[in-house]
Amino acid sequence: MPSLSKLVAVGLLVAVFLHRLYRIIYLLYLSPLRSFPGPKLWACSRLPLQFSMLRGRVHKDFMNLHKQYGPVARVSPNQLAFFTAQSFQDIYNRTGSRNFKKDRTYYESPPNGVDHLVCAVDDAVHLRHRKLLAWGFSGEGLRTQESLVMRHVDAFIQGLDKETPRGKVDICAWFTYTTFDITGDLMFGEPFGCLQESRLHPWIQLTFNAIKALVFIGAAKQFPAFYAVLMRIIPKSILQKGIDHFNLSAEKVDKRLGMGTARPDFMSAMLKNGLSEKDGHYQENEKIMSRAELHSNAYILIIAGSETSATALSGITYYLCKHPIVLQRLLTEIRTCFSADADINFNSTAQLSYLNAVIEEGLRVYPPLVTGLCRLPPPGGDIVDGHFVPEGTTVATHCYVTFHSPSNFNLPEEFIPERWLGTDKRFANDKREALQPFSLGPRGCLGKNLAYAEIRLMLSKLLYHFDIELRPESATWTDQDVYYLWAKPPLMVNLTKRVDAF
Repeated sequence: MPSLSKLVAVGLLVAVFLHRLYRIIYLLYLSPLRSFPGPKLWACSRLPLQFSMLRGRVHKDFMNLHKQYGPVARVSPNQLAFFTAQSFQDIYNRTGSRNFKKDRTYYESPPNGVDHLVCAVDDAVHLRHRKLLAWGFSGEGLRTQESLVMRHVDAFIQGLDKETPRGKVDICAWFTYTTFDITGDLMFGEPFGCLQESRLHPWIQLTFNAIKALVFIGAAKQFPAFYAVLMRIIPKSILQKGIDHFNLSAEKVDKRLGMGTARPDFMSAMLKNGLSEKDGHYQENEKIMSRAELHSNAYILIIAGSETSATALSGITYYLCKHPIVLQRLLTEIRTCFSADADINFNSTAQLSYLNAVIEEGLRVYPPLVTGLCRLPPPGGDIVDGHFVPEGTTVATHCYVTFHSPSNFNLPEEFIPERWLGTDKRFANDKREALQPFSLGPRGCLGKNLAYAEIRLMLSKLLYHFDIELRPESATWTDQDVYYLWAKPPLMVNLTKRVDAF
């Protein structure tokens, strides 16, 4: 006769099995999301989605889901992925009580536990931070910062001039040197010295490692019952990268605070109404940040203001090199419009129609923000692109798939800037509003105008001064993994100096 302990063990196993069986039946046939298409395994478990993200191939997996299931797919027991222009509007462009709030499980607070502009779930906190930062990204702010940005872009060109005799150049690295030096100067009152030393500051490599750590933490947070156990499994070295990155950001903030507010940069904008040494929450109308909030915002702005622009520039340069006819047309525009380097500035480059079309097309085929920004519907649920989404469902419009969808763009895998000029009938039915590389609405990217200005200026100066050619070892450069951001390898090119341009 079986012992009591064996009977209890068997009973527990049977109970777990029956509970799991019921859970599967519920998710597939009774859940409010049962009518949404998608793979059955993904509908039953969070594991396939998290595994896809940890593999770095979620953009490719979602592309396959879109091809099979259409404009919306169920990618987790309580998560929907959208790939349409209208879903951008419905999820991100709402205000007031019916807006879609950020899903906290996808927005990790920094190590000090104080929200920054990007991870703030509370609308009042976000709005206060945004208002304090807004001047630094306004038209007036850009005008006052132009000379600082120009100084670093000129150093970028001079650095490349010294590199050309050596043959091949990793242009991706040089874009990264420049954008991080610019953002470091605007954030901390001093550059990282990347351009001066022709190498990445060790702290910047730490930044990239910290981002990968966030992917692991984000995956662990999807399993609340096992979160503590999963966090112990993640190598401590990975988690430490994020802490080290934050601590160095905080140290640089404290050093910058000693410089005062006379400098026209991000920090002066945030300090406009003073600084509080008291931790805690502040109301929107107080128009002030605490030191801890400054630490948190510096932590994220360095990444958001640097890595994304460098990524966009690298992707655009790669596609230009792969399409010689497009490159030649852009070279003609730049070299015809500018007779001297001194003519190239924020305002003059904004007038170049083909350059702007090239940038839009580059952001479409190789967007710096690859996946989606997760949101939750308001109480009672709401409509997204004609579909009722129940309360508690995580939703997002995923950039890479949306921008590559034949439902939104004709010839979506082709790099054709003419689609943005309105002169090619092949693209008359393109859904241009489906391109939202900086998101949109009240939480859209605050640094959008600065990013465009930097990209236009750096591309124009690069192509004014050099002829460029892709090297064979970078022929398949865009075959990359994604860990929130692209895992970019070196982008090797040959540069030939235009002597008369110098």
